[in-house]
Amino acid sequence: MNQKILWKIEELWKKYYKPDNVSSISLEQLHGNYNNNQSQYHERFFMVDTFGFNESKNIVFKDDYGKYKGLEKLQVTMINDTLVYLIDNHNEILYPFVELKTVSDTIFDVVHIDAHPDDAEFQGEKKNELNLENIKEYIAETRISDFFDAVSGAQLIGNVHRVCHSNNFEFFLPPEKPYILSLDVDIFGPEGDFAEIEDKVRAIALAWSRADVVVVAMSPGFIDQKYAQEIIKIFTTYI
Repeated sequence: MNQKILWKIEELWKKYYKPDNVSSISLEQLHGNYNNNQSQYHERFFMVDTFGFNESKNIVFKDDYGKYKGLEKLQVTMINDTLVYLIDNHNEILYPFVELKTVSDTIFDVVHIDAHPDDAEFQGEKKNELNLENIKEYIAETRISDFFDAVSGAQLIGNVHRVCHSNNFEFFLPPEKPYILSLDVDIFGPEGDFAEIEDKVRAIALAWSRADVVVVAMSPGFIDQKYAQEIIKIFTTYI
C-alpha cells in the first residue's frame, strides 16, 4: 500500500469533490425491501449506518491466479445526501439497478468508471423481465464483464457512459440526465495505470458530486483490498 498515493488521492478529492445534487431516492424508500436491515431478496445486502469492511468467510471471486474473499456484507447507506451501495464484484450492481427501478420507477443512465469497459457479450439467455424476486439468481448467471449486456433488453437502465480510457478521464463531464455512478475501485489498481491519478480523481469527484446514486465495486482479485478500503474511506469521509 502506497501511503503517498493515498495522501495524493485525499488531497485531490478535497479539491474536486463539490456536491451539488441530492439523491432522488432515500433509504426510507428502500425499507420495505429489508427485514431487520437485511434484504429479503438477496441475503448479502444490508442497510447500514456506516460502511464496514469485515471480510467474508467465503470465496467471492476466483481466477487463474487465486481465490479471493470479499465483504461479509454488501451494503447501502446515505452519505452526504447521496445513496451509496458497496459491493464486491461489479456484476452485483444488478441488484441495486433492480431495487432502484422498483422503488422509483426511474430509468437512470449509468456513468461507468472502471479500469475495464465491461462490454463482453452475455453468454446466457437474456431475461426481459427482471425484478427483486429473480435478480439474485440472474446475477449468478452473469460474469463481471458482461452484466451490462445481460440487462440490455430489460429496460432497467438508460445509456451507459463509459469512462475507461485515458482521454475519457481527461475530458470527462457528467451527463445532464439523472444517472447512477458505477465506480470500480480497480481504476486505482495495476490495470488502471493508463490514466493520470489527478484525471481519475477529478472524474470520480465530478461524477459523484452530481450522481443520484453511487455504487462502488471493490473488485477482489483486481486491486489489493486493504488499499481499496482506504480509497473508499477517503471518498466517503472527506465530503
